[in-house]
Parts: sequence; C-alpha cells; structure tokens
Amino acid sequence: MTRQIEVLVQSTLVDLDNDECDLDWILSNRVREACPDAPHEVLKEITLQVVTELVGRGLAKPHLLGQTYEAANPDEPVLEQIRHGWDRCGERLSMGEVAYFSITPAGRAAVRSATQS
Repeated sequence: MTRQIEVLVQSTLVDLDNDECDLDWILSNRVREACPDAPHEVLKEITLQVVTELVGRGLAKPHLLGQTYEAANPDEPVLEQIRHGWDRCGERLSMGEVAYFSITPAGRAAVRSATQS
C-alpha cells in the first residue's frame, strides 16, 4: 500500500468517526480532492483501494444499497459486489448509490490512537 492510500484511509476514517460515508463521499471528498487531475478510472481504482483497506483491516463495515443490495450474491465477496455496483453506475455514481460505510469499534480505536499520538 502506498503512502497516498494510507493518508486517504486515515482521512476517511476520521470522516467515518463523525458520520457514515457513502462511496460517492469518499470519491468526491477525499480521492478527487487528493488527485484533482486524475481520470475517472484512476479515481475509481484509488477509491476502491481505500475501501478495500478500510474493510479488509476491519476499520469500516460496508452496507450495500439500491441495485447493488437487490442483486447481492452472498457467495460473492462484498468488495466485488461494490465494484460491480459501481460498474453499473459508471461515471454517474451519485450519493446513496452502491454502498455506504460505518466505522467499527476497531476503526474508532484507530482514530483515538492516532489523535492521542
């Protein structure tokens, strides 16, 4: 994982400590802000890397929304379902589509640890 991804993970984690965030929030308010000139596909991959780190490290819990929830396959990993849901939206991803994320107790502990250092 690159330093850039870790910075985005940490800033998103702080956001999640205040409120739940959807995929569009992470893209628009964290990733696009950090990489303003990057093409959509690059922004998408960076956003998915951030989400993968948050979920994979147990810092955030994903909640599927809309068509992604309706088409959910319990045998498919949730991160793949998020990717497929975003693929269906294309560049038109907007607030409240595909998935939102909530902080876990481990995520909240990580935020507390980082702010006390």
